[in-house]
Amino acid sequence: MLTLYTFLEGMGHQLRWWLRALVSWRDPRAPMTLRRLLVLLAGGPLFLLLQFVHILCLLLDEVLFPAYRRTAVERPLFITGIPRSGTTFVHRTLAGEGETFTTVTTWEALLAPSILQRRLVGLLARADGALGGLGARALAALTRRLTGGMEAIHAVGLTAAEEDYLLLLPAGGCFLPVLALPGESGPAELGRLDTALGAGRRGRLLRLYRRLLQRHLYADGGARRLLSKNAAFGGWVTGLRETFPDARFLLCLREPGTALSSQISSVAAAERLFGTATRGEAFQRLFLEGYQETLGHLGRTVADWPTGTVAVIDMADLRTAPGATLRAALERLGEAPGPALAARLAALPAGGTSGHRHAVSALALQPAEMDARLEPPYRHLLQQPHRVGSHP
Repeated sequence: MLTLYTFLEGMGHQLRWWLRALVSWRDPRAPMTLRRLLVLLAGGPLFLLLQFVHILCLLLDEVLFPAYRRTAVERPLFITGIPRSGTTFVHRTLAGEGETFTTVTTWEALLAPSILQRRLVGLLARADGALGGLGARALAALTRRLTGGMEAIHAVGLTAAEEDYLLLLPAGGCFLPVLALPGESGPAELGRLDTALGAGRRGRLLRLYRRLLQRHLYADGGARRLLSKNAAFGGWVTGLRETFPDARFLLCLREPGTALSSQISSVAAAERLFGTATRGEAFQRLFLEGYQETLGHLGRTVADWPTGTVAVIDMADLRTAPGATLRAALERLGEAPGPALAARLAALPAGGTSGHRHAVSALALQPAEMDARLEPPYRHLLQQPHRVGSHP
């Protein structure tokens, strides 16, 4: 019953967010235009319908696959920190080894969060393969078309390792809707679960998240351990540690002004899709405040954690010595790489660069304010004993 209540609560939140967005005509973060109105009117019901289907299938899991609840989530490894700090690189590097860890993929997160849906998709995939794979090729082409120029920013593919917080979309527990609904405080608060949500909803979302991860491990066969990456979970670390006491955390950092610039640039597509004013100061301030709160929260929280539970790495070290930095971080966490992963780490080239182009000077925010708010908590984190690497 608690699971059902959590889903109904989340759908209620999302319905209210959508209805309020329809009448928010003068919000500087998302001024109403005819295009935005049409997108909200058409997209909102379709999105909610998809989440309703997911909820039905997740509830059917409780009847059809009750054994999943006995699946242990042992020693999960959570990759988080701040967005645009190398979390995707770390995630996909570790996930690519394939033997030690299992991680959620894009199609699982968005199209099949339930065990039932994954079984059905598996049947369809086998049938499609027998017919030449036309359906798989069509889906891949559609994904490339929808993601457009995202490849230089964040490679997207249906089978790529992805952020598993997307599994929480049916329960209104995912930060992502802030891109379409920046005027609503609810989605933004989901990035600060430890401090912004009431104890009841916070606990319900964490328990549901555990159930969702149990489903994934059950569907995977239960032999591998969970590897989870969510750049927006920097504000969840206290709750995650309470829910998964034997978890290990890999926190990724980056010079925050550059990270913020990269983040704003990476969500520019929201302006085209949803009519949100991503180039405006009001919209960008949402992310500035989120970065400040996350950095401060991490600094206050992990300082007292025992050695071996968390490793802090900076993107500067990842660029100059990616293999050595990741190996040192894993060893700090008691995760000595096996032969396959060790070879993978040793082969990582130094000095890698992204094709994503952005500039701090292009932001609507004042550089002096950004430095004053972001640099102190960032430097504080770099000085902690959990830090791996030595870049100044």
